[in-house]
Amino acid sequence: MAGGGLGRLGLWLHLRSRPDPASARIELPPGDGPLLLMHVSAAAETAAAQVLARLRRGMPKLRVLDTRGLPPLPLADNSGAAQTLLDEARPAALLLLGADLPPALIAAAAQRRLPVMLAEARLTAPETGWGLRAAMRRRLLQSAGAVLVTDPESHRIAIRMGADPARVVLTGPVAEIREPLRCTEAERSGFAQLLSGRHAWLAASVPESEEQAVLTAHRAAMRQSHRALLFLAPRDPARVDPLAAQLEAEGLLVARRSLDEEPTEEIHALITDGPTEMGLWYRLAPVTYMGGTLSGEVDEARHPFEPAALGSAIVHGPATGRHPTEWQQLDGAGAARMVGDAEALAATIAELTQPDLVAALASAAWAVSTGGADVAQRIAGPVLDALRGATR
Repeated sequence: MAGGGLGRLGLWLHLRSRPDPASARIELPPGDGPLLLMHVSAAAETAAAQVLARLRRGMPKLRVLDTRGLPPLPLADNSGAAQTLLDEARPAALLLLGADLPPALIAAAAQRRLPVMLAEARLTAPETGWGLRAAMRRRLLQSAGAVLVTDPESHRIAIRMGADPARVVLTGPVAEIREPLRCTEAERSGFAQLLSGRHAWLAASVPESEEQAVLTAHRAAMRQSHRALLFLAPRDPARVDPLAAQLEAEGLLVARRSLDEEPTEEIHALITDGPTEMGLWYRLAPVTYMGGTLSGEVDEARHPFEPAALGSAIVHGPATGRHPTEWQQLDGAGAARMVGDAEALAATIAELTQPDLVAALASAAWAVSTGGADVAQRIAGPVLDALRGATR
């Protein structure tokens, strides 16, 4: 095929006349198990640890040589460096995590009929162009025995690039798994008894610029459920007393965690100590608004998987730049509600006084926040199969 010929030409031009690098000693991992050579691009570093944990669980004697731990080697450009590495390491398979396709390393693996797997791959539209570089990447992609991609668009692009559709699998991305924030069970139980079935929601890490929007949203919630309680966690603990004074001036009854005051039946809002005890508030509040995402003050925004892992439905604004992948996953799975302004925040918080809506959101968010383990296992499966096949 013309495309295949163009790809071969692009690869030859990329690799030709590259001087051999100075030799460097490669320390191989000890043991007598099969060796997996792993190349991780920067965008896939979160995934690497989780995938590696599943691989070791499935094959306890597995040895892994991660190219990030090697002396600097031009594995993208230098055939001699790549072949020397494979000659010394003698891996049973090559795993590429991320969309990097190091030409010299893949070409050397293909010469040795070494199983090559690409995972956690995010591909973009320019990959389907017809320049020499795009043609070379198509040829490199076609060398992979399995192509595991993160999203539907990457799935379509991989097939357009010539990958065998039977070898292209949509796994989703490997999301960071976060341990649930802790709290004292005695305090959680005591607060839960005080709430006695009241609807509660949390505004987490709220900057001063969003305080009024949160208070407006709470009034909207109280119109739907007059016993509604707001846990308000200001980003700046110095705002506790001014906030209390402001709420009281507006006719709301306030308790302050800093004074050990409790959210008794008549209290409308409890102001927390700021960023402390978040594990307690996430557990008590069926709904959480993630502060900073409305105003764009996201430098100190909390991680969205914190409330998700503890069963709290999530509301957020459009500013998701600090944790873009996680927000994309939550929104894509219908596991969070995005609002564009203060008016929409008030309407959404009022709507989420309905327990059935809250439960559906919270359940979906929990599934997303824990789904990274499933995706990592889906990646590990074909890698383990290739390793077992190569060592029979």
